[in-house]
Amino acid sequence: MSESDSHDEKLRRRIALEASRLVSRGLDSQRSRFRAARKLTRGWVPEHELPSHREIRGGFSHLIGDRFDRILELVRPLSNVRLHKANGLEGDVLEQTLQTFERVEAERCFDEELLTAALVHDVGLAIDRKDPLTAGLTALEGLITPRTRWFLESLSVGHAYREGTLGQRARRRLASHEDFEDLLVLCGACRQGYVRGGAYRCVEETIEVLRGLDAGMPEN
Repeated sequence: MSESDSHDEKLRRRIALEASRLVSRGLDSQRSRFRAARKLTRGWVPEHELPSHREIRGGFSHLIGDRFDRILELVRPLSNVRLHKANGLEGDVLEQTLQTFERVEAERCFDEELLTAALVHDVGLAIDRKDPLTAGLTALEGLITPRTRWFLESLSVGHAYREGTLGQRARRRLASHEDFEDLLVLCGACRQGYVRGGAYRCVEETIEVLRGLDAGMPEN
């Protein structure tokens, strides 16, 4: 590798890291690339030389604290993602997420893995609107259990099951999974959407519920 190539690669990594910081504060992945590049180079950088969305998603290793602190920093930016007014919705995705958490907790109050899935299922929307699932799973790598990951990966299939659009073979396969009923609880909570004026706790209090369950001390 030439000295020039080494310099370009280092700059690319620095841009990816700065962009990931911007994303964690609520800026979308596309704009964060350009803003980070302008900040670090004080000039224009061709798009093909900018880090990819995947490189930016991999930059979340800068987050500090325990895994719940890191999850909190990934969930907070959802307050900057607005719901689709075209569908008659108001508010932001964080509000909808917190209401989803409340609904799941009402049915599965001791299931920390399912409740975590309820809280983080939309984190990718604040990172990459074109591929939110991949973005979310990448950012959450090392922060969630395999069971929570399965809930996130299976959410769209669960919705299809509830809507009757899933093929018979896939329906049988999903229904035979040990966490099938819990997945349907999550799907149902998500589908209820945002209810204006609905009750929910702030995201910091929600994180403390998860931390208490993880420590074996359920919240009252």
